[in-house]
Amino acid sequence: MPFTRAVSFNLNKMQTNTRKQYFIIALLLSLAIGITIHFPTVMSYLFGDEGERRHGERFIVSFTHNGVEFLITYIVALLMFTLNFFILKPVDPHRKLNLWKILLAVGLTVISVYILNNWLYSVKSILDTGPGPRGHRDEFDYTNFFVSALVVGCVLVIRLIYQKQIINLENEKLRREALQSQFESLKNQLSPHFLFNSLTALKTLIREAPETAQNYVNSLSRALRYTLQSNEKQLVTLSEEMVFMDSYLYLIKLRFDTNLSINTGISEVYSSYMLPPLTIQTLVENAIKHNEISKDKPLRIHIETTADGKLSVWNDIQRKITEEEGTGIGLTNLSKQFQLLTGEDITISNQDNRFRVEVPLIKQ
Repeated sequence: MPFTRAVSFNLNKMQTNTRKQYFIIALLLSLAIGITIHFPTVMSYLFGDEGERRHGERFIVSFTHNGVEFLITYIVALLMFTLNFFILKPVDPHRKLNLWKILLAVGLTVISVYILNNWLYSVKSILDTGPGPRGHRDEFDYTNFFVSALVVGCVLVIRLIYQKQIINLENEKLRREALQSQFESLKNQLSPHFLFNSLTALKTLIREAPETAQNYVNSLSRALRYTLQSNEKQLVTLSEEMVFMDSYLYLIKLRFDTNLSINTGISEVYSSYMLPPLTIQTLVENAIKHNEISKDKPLRIHIETTADGKLSVWNDIQRKITEEEGTGIGLTNLSKQFQLLTGEDITISNQDNRFRVEVPLIKQ
């Protein structure tokens, strides 16, 4: 289904790349958390007293101490992002999240950080041989617990953002499917409408001019072949539609002879522009249906393209003494088709005794 293909592709592509995207985000957030936790230290190295840097040995010891702490913060954050990826499943669109899973994630995170603190502090003692300040171990533990809390919060936010994106894409997919269903329904209404009018004309022709009925049937079969083929398409080019109109107008002229004439003014610039199948036929049928066509009052229908990229079909109004009762599906369905396809409506005007319908042409 053309309406849903792009949305489905985006949804599948998004689901395929989410794990990679999650860990890229985790790497960046872990780095950001490390910089934020040790921001005063980073600023002191960037903009600190130049005199302190001249004491090379003390500077190197201090740099090693803070560098090891930054690295440990980064490692703790990244490990907690990894752990919560498997617990909270932030990029799984079908995994529901409840309070128990959040509590489980918090509990396992706390236990993991507690175990990591003992191991990482031992590693830190090996890498950083300088004496630590009093109470440094408690500060070390609290820092890592705080980092883990930040990570759990970040994972929950990532999950909410991702779920919102999935919901929006799925809603768009459902909306497109609904539009596709409506569009197919409208097309299926137009073909019987055309067939009904054609068979009515054939019945009249058989009664009034049986010798030309065979030619009419042949032309009708070509026209119906186009309608069947066009039912498989949402759009056709303006040039294709005009080729069909040549066959269709032959059928019409057999009914009305010289009492009906069609004047066309189609610019070649718009020949490749698109419109729904049978658009022009619907507009011509509408003009024939609601106007008197006789030797005394011949009807002239004009089919033109406008400078602003629209197709215009118009005629001078020649009201019938007795109006035909119609089904009302012609212009109404045409209007709905253009609204579904382009978001624009057709323009209908009735001024200065002239009836005009303009439809937007779609540039591909």
